[in-house]
Amino acid sequence: CTSAGNAALMSEPLQHTLCDHAAGNYRILVTLAAELLAVAAQHERPQLDEALFLEVVTPPPTARPRRAALSR
Repeated sequence: CTSAGNAALMSEPLQHTLCDHAAGNYRILVTLAAELLAVAAQHERPQLDEALFLEVVTPPPTARPRRAALSR
């Protein structure tokens, strides 16, 4: 059946971004798409786009470790 699915669920720029990021590896492509779909469902987003991709793949900022005080 070719009429199943939602063609507008993923933006075209995101499709290109995912393909570039996966570098021809279908397992990576499907895993990334599944992660995006799960996060979009949790946040009730109507469309998967590049902004969501950046939210998912960008690591959270880490606190810089403080230097230990020099003991004299």
